[in-house]
Amino acid sequence: MSLKLGLAMLLTATVFLLGTNAQPSAGGLISPKVMIVSMFQPEAQVWYDNFSQSGLGNLTSQAIAAPGLSMLFPWVFCTETGSVCQMTVGEGEINSAVSMTALILSGSFNLTQTYFLLAGIAGVNPRYATIGSAAFARYAVQVALQYEIDSRSLPDDWLTGYIPYGRAHPFEYPCITYGTEVFELNVDLRDAAHAFAQRAQLRDDREPQRYRLLYSDMGASYSTAVMPPSVVKCDSATSDVYYSGGRLAQAFENTTALWTNGTGVYCMSAQEDNATLEVLVRAAIEGLVDFSRVIAMRTGSNFDRPPPSRSDWEHLTHTDQNGFHIAIANLYAAGIEVVRGILDDWDCTYARGIAPSNYIGDIFGSLGGQPDFGFGSITGGRRLKPAAAFSSSSSSGGGVGVSNWTGSGESLAGVEMARRRRFGVKGAMKT
Repeated sequence: MSLKLGLAMLLTATVFLLGTNAQPSAGGLISPKVMIVSMFQPEAQVWYDNFSQSGLGNLTSQAIAAPGLSMLFPWVFCTETGSVCQMTVGEGEINSAVSMTALILSGSFNLTQTYFLLAGIAGVNPRYATIGSAAFARYAVQVALQYEIDSRSLPDDWLTGYIPYGRAHPFEYPCITYGTEVFELNVDLRDAAHAFAQRAQLRDDREPQRYRLLYSDMGASYSTAVMPPSVVKCDSATSDVYYSGGRLAQAFENTTALWTNGTGVYCMSAQEDNATLEVLVRAAIEGLVDFSRVIAMRTGSNFDRPPPSRSDWEHLTHTDQNGFHIAIANLYAAGIEVVRGILDDWDCTYARGIAPSNYIGDIFGSLGGQPDFGFGSITGGRRLKPAAAFSSSSSSGGGVGVSNWTGSGESLAGVEMARRRRFGVKGAMKT
């Protein structure tokens, strides 16, 4: 860590401890218009260091503690008015899910009209973007939720050892689904956020420029890799494993396309998005958030596969692509334009929301409608009822059996298991 960064972090921590409120104001719940979601300290620090220059307030005016947040990041920070807040969930799927759940259930916030800006850095696919680029996703795909066999024992004609659950070969649609494999976001909101971010002046440096040139011999399909950073529309892969290499990247690129019915374009690799989105889907079922108000943005800090002159191992462990700092800088540069755009047009547009023209939600159809990927809704296209509906039915006498959950005499777990059985014995087993 540089001395400058260390001093900045120390100063910020001091301000948090001495100059912020520990709890929400007595007036009631905080109702953010935008909640910025960071994954680890550098992604958060760039907001703390620069937000005051935006004219939108002091992002650290309020510090709200909530049980269940990460011990490393125990506060949600908000501006004076509470119109913009920021939280850091922690790295990886488990940290992200637990911290987001803690936020939703904290009792300190009204999030029903909040726009969630998931803003983190990522690996970048050189076929569709470059180091420093900002990507806005329609899909987040949990690409590593599969069987895996050792790559040293693969059949000669196999590209990967990843095999979808319930299948016997790579690149088939999984017939065992957990519900978190694919999330689809509001494409109309994605397009609006993309337009806002194009106003940003993205940073670039000489060192990443030099590294990009190593991809110039990879052909026309990699021409984007050597270009300066830009704002693009493409999708995010989620994996707790930090993978690197041509074969793995190509396998997950194929997985993204297959699992989204040929619509998704993998360009960013990350560790948290699907976990965060699962919490937001469950919260939306309960009426606590609006899933049509979620934006997933990632900036590329490193290429997910090496240039011809580097091995996979060298590319991962012995080469500094020098993309980290511009990715962090551009996270704020693009993100603040999205925040500003939402706030500036709040009364006319964003208070009521942007209605999605596409399906939004998970692979199960939990929020209603029919997914345009997977095997269709397990709810028959109906939106799931909140937990309170079950509680009220139980209190009226007679109890609530699992057969009531779909409203059609069959439990959702039973519907999902029946779908597995349609594919034979292997489809009903994990292994």
